[in-house]
Amino acid sequence: MKRVFLAAVLAAFAPVPSSAGTLYVGHGIPGKIVGDASNKLPVDVCLVAADGTKSALFTEALNFGDFKKIPIDLPAGRYDVEIQLFDNGSCASTVAAAASIFLGIGENATGIAHLTEQGTATVTKYVNDFRPLGQGQARLYARHAAAVGDVDVYVKGQGRPVFIRDLENPDQEGTALRAGSTFVSISRAQGEWGWGDRSNHEGQGLFSARLDLEAGMAYFAYAVGIPSADPAKNTFTVLLQALKLN
Repeated sequence: MKRVFLAAVLAAFAPVPSSAGTLYVGHGIPGKIVGDASNKLPVDVCLVAADGTKSALFTEALNFGDFKKIPIDLPAGRYDVEIQLFDNGSCASTVAAAASIFLGIGENATGIAHLTEQGTATVTKYVNDFRPLGQGQARLYARHAAAVGDVDVYVKGQGRPVFIRDLENPDQEGTALRAGSTFVSISRAQGEWGWGDRSNHEGQGLFSARLDLEAGMAYFAYAVGIPSADPAKNTFTVLLQALKLN
């Protein structure tokens, strides 16, 4: 069953006064998809008020791969957000993606612009897991935000391997593990038969990397872009958002 974290219908800007939350905004749409050789695809992040007035949340552009914290306290409630092609914060440019983000009481969350499985631009809110960790532990979450079907994620760190099977766009799944050097691999979903062969996951598939995880940190790894057998067209990659917990 899908765990979809975002309502996709635009509505009036109507936050409910309550304990302030924390919201980060991320950019996960590679510019190469639309012919931007720099791959940055700079955008404005605009908030839409109940009367239709739009205001930029950042004075500078948000580039592909960036994560920025919204610099104001946000009461719990619903926020209409538009991702527009960069025009110096005018909020009068072409809309690339739009959505309503619901922020819970005291919630820490990230809203990221990315592609659906079918390749359509969208925005998804993920709640950041800020539960306390044990001594010497880190937390790692895989977040599927790429234009590809279900994926399998293999994680091998200081303890037993972790397998995340059949992760759907835009779902997430994570775990606490011992800090240190950790190998992560992403492949197209293989079903139960594929997990017996370790070679399917180490250095194979869509993506692989070794991460140095620091104790007391939470790492949110976003699979983004569109995979292709042609290296010139392949934009599939992983963006890492690291947040300190302790």
